[in-house]
Amino acid sequence: MKIPRELTHVAAKVKGKLMRVFAPHELETLAQQSRFIQRSTSKLTGQDFVELMTTDMVDNATVSLDGLCDLLRQHNPQAVMTPQALHQRILSPPAVTYLHDVLQLALRENLEAVRVQLPAALLAPFGRVFLEDSTQCCLHEKLAKDFKGSGGSGSTSAVKIDLIYDYTSAVIHELHLTDGTTADQSRAAAIVPHLRAGDLVLRDLGYFCLAALRQIATQQAYFLSRLSKGVHVFLGANDEAPALSLTDHLLRHFPRHTVVDLDVYVGQEDRLPCRLLAYRLPDEVVEQRRRSAYEVARKKGRTPTKAYLQWLQYGWYITNVRQAVWAAEVVGTVYGLRWQIELTFKHWKSLLQIHVLKGTRPERIKCLLYGRLITIVILNMLSAYASWYAAHHLQREISIHKFINWMKRKCRLSTAINTGNMDTLLSSLIADIPKLLCKQKRNRKTSRQLLDDEVHYLDHFLEDAVTP
Repeated sequence: MKIPRELTHVAAKVKGKLMRVFAPHELETLAQQSRFIQRSTSKLTGQDFVELMTTDMVDNATVSLDGLCDLLRQHNPQAVMTPQALHQRILSPPAVTYLHDVLQLALRENLEAVRVQLPAALLAPFGRVFLEDSTQCCLHEKLAKDFKGSGGSGSTSAVKIDLIYDYTSAVIHELHLTDGTTADQSRAAAIVPHLRAGDLVLRDLGYFCLAALRQIATQQAYFLSRLSKGVHVFLGANDEAPALSLTDHLLRHFPRHTVVDLDVYVGQEDRLPCRLLAYRLPDEVVEQRRRSAYEVARKKGRTPTKAYLQWLQYGWYITNVRQAVWAAEVVGTVYGLRWQIELTFKHWKSLLQIHVLKGTRPERIKCLLYGRLITIVILNMLSAYASWYAAHHLQREISIHKFINWMKRKCRLSTAINTGNMDTLLSSLIADIPKLLCKQKRNRKTSRQLLDDEVHYLDHFLEDAVTP
């Protein structure tokens, strides 16, 4: 079978990215700059250490120090180390600095998209679509001083990973580590330096910050966010007082409307002009939301207010995207794309065990985390390649769950990195995509199909009601 020239070109690009991340000369330079390696006679090379902490742990996140020493001898017979000696290297501050620098190298290589993806219909007007969210990993209680957790019913020690991701090009822009108590809102403006005019930002309520939304708008970029209750909303630019109850206003003036689209001004001072979208939710959904509200309030020793229970009748969103671009009925459908990042975190934990972090020393935890994040960036490059091929040549969608399991099976990823044989890995990947790695056809539409078909948001609930 004749291989298309375009496929050969993209494969070479992916191979080049991977080879540059694991280039021995580049890794040795970073290892020396971080003082992880200080002697030219060191048995342990920078490349050996990176491979141990990244691809060698894909198949077994809890591999013992003895196991790591065994793997090290396989890669480099000259690097004979005791488990104790290897552990001391992992616990050294230079090891943390070194792996952090390698992660930044991987992110720089990842920044240029493998191939421009064909955007979904509702996303076509935007240059890039940014998703941002965070996930937490619980740690040993002895690490509470370095990685503070929320305590109470939560862990006393936890680390939070904040991800900024471009959905349209499948590019990871930033991975940021903080302790578990750091509020997402403190990272609300971190996305601004990544933006260009025409980009779109989708985030959940944890990142709601009017100052950050203004900065996004100032960049001539766009945002779509849920509306935080209690934020002042003015129906007119010159109104002296905000609408006291948005719910009462909608019930009084739009009693029969399932979707309301209003031009509003948000914020007490320096008011932000935007669209307010309110979706009247089905009764069964409202009841479920109210039950959840009562349960959350009960755990905190409170009772939900009548105003809040009324607020739950609607789904509330604000955006600066014009009506000519998005009809009111589809805005909620676009926001549903945000769940893709939640699915990403689920894969990280269930398939890559990123949350399995054993140890009581912060240096060890950081080395484990940076190593797994480097692996994630590498897998992201490969999945972007697979997704592009499936979409453009097969008109199918890749299952990331199947893709990661395929990479882990037969130690495909670690073997390719350790031997430098990327060509075999990429060829096998393309050959197996049609048979093994695509999503199965199903009655319910995927997120991509919902966006392509411009499905109305409230129709999702009708679809769920009739799905067996």
